[in-house]
Amino acid sequence: MARCPYLDYESNSYFGNSSDKYICKLCGKQMDVDDSRVKYTCKPDYGEEYKSCPIYKDR
Repeated sequence: MARCPYLDYESNSYFGNSSDKYICKLCGKQMDVDDSRVKYTCKPDYGEEYKSCPIYKDR
């Protein structure tokens, strides 16, 4: 699994991850753990899709 190096994880709960967030350190956008952008771009099961992200390219 390839993960964007600028993806940060913020845990806000003790049980489960319902209120946890992923945060893009480049643009500051907060995303839910089940957000499709995280699953398919920032932290996909395979490949390095984050390299095609326009925010990552413009860093």
